Amino acid sequence: MNTERITERCSSSRFISRAKISGYKLVFNKKSKDKSGKANLVHTGDKSLVWGVIFDISEDQKSILDKAEGLGRGYDEYKLQVINDLEQEIECVCYIATDSKYLDDNLKPHDWYTDFCLLGAKEHNLPKEWILTLEQLTK
Repeated sequence: MNTERITERCSSSRFISRAKISGYKLVFNKKSKDKSGKANLVHTGDKSLVWGVIFDISEDQKSILDKAEGLGRGYDEYKLQVINDLEQEIECVCYIATDSKYLDDNLKPHDWYTDFCLLGAKEHNLPKEWILTLEQLTK
């Protein structure tokens, strides 16, 4: 997610680190009100790799983020172990959709949404290989 957008949602947010998690893949299968696919993580258990960004927010703004991200409306909260830029394992909160009534593997994300994802990846200098993967996923 790009910094400007998360700051709009949670003014206390601050960038912590880039991060990666193995054993998951990024898909755009979460049903949205606008009939498009939104980002989601799917556990693969293999060597798949997803890159992202860790932000910290104040506890009093967590409910704002939960509402904006759709907690309880398709996404559930999971605590996952990710690896930061210093190769340290850190527990992070992630929003993941697992209930089949909220999932559709035939959905595609809107162009504005994929542009938003790519902007955030580039802004945070995620690996070039990951940016190429994102570009392929969003076509």
